[in-house]
Amino acid sequence: MKIRSSIIALVGVLTTLPALADVTAVYQLDRKNQMTVSVRDQNQVRMDVAKDMFMLLKGNKTYSVRKEGNGWVAMDMDEIGKMSGGFGGMPMGDDSYEDDGQSQGSFRDTGRSETVAGYQGKVYEVIDEQGERTEVVLSNHKDLTSVTQGMARFGAQTASNMGFAGAGAVPDLSGIAGGYTGLLRQGKDMKLVSVDKSAKGSGYFDLPPGTVMEKIPDMGAGAGDMGLPPGMNMEDMKKQMEEAMKMMQQR
Repeated sequence: MKIRSSIIALVGVLTTLPALADVTAVYQLDRKNQMTVSVRDQNQVRMDVAKDMFMLLKGNKTYSVRKEGNGWVAMDMDEIGKMSGGFGGMPMGDDSYEDDGQSQGSFRDTGRSETVAGYQGKVYEVIDEQGERTEVVLSNHKDLTSVTQGMARFGAQTASNMGFAGAGAVPDLSGIAGGYTGLLRQGKDMKLVSVDKSAKGSGYFDLPPGTVMEKIPDMGAGAGDMGLPPGMNMEDMKKQMEEAMKMMQQR
């Protein structure tokens, strides 16, 4: 999970070009699970993470939305910041690497190319500060750039809404990969399956009609996992957001 969140943050913030039309990309995460990312522009992003469950960016608001019975329930990410152990101004990432001389990792063009789902890309090697290596394949196609930027925009806004200090801004790292800014593959953890450019309709990037907004009733134990994707708890979310923002800050 750490590498996945870090690489998404790295390659997702390489450009600030807006999407010109609806673009939807499907990524295979493992043998059974896929993630569908749809982007209309950088203020309207939807990430379907499981059956009847999706994450939504609308303007400066982010939501976790799930179906319950015949209706829908949504958690405003602002509410997560109110939970027990909320982040309350805690800075994203660990600044310990900035001044102690330790390695902050590297990003290297291998000189190889790879075609994924019909898109040709360049293969890069990423080495994190712990020395862990992974490959990432990036495309310069505008559709993949829009999708990857949308993921980064969603992550930054979610971090801001959850109360992390210094979160919310998506830095421009356009020079790091020479215009190759669209994610095709990240190691064995995430691989593009398909891209679709059909219009999603007027309500696709809105909360479903009649959605019930979930509130945090108290600050007691157990509240911290409400509204998050299956298999993810608040500690997982915290770690992923810290890693993503630390990578942004270091570049």
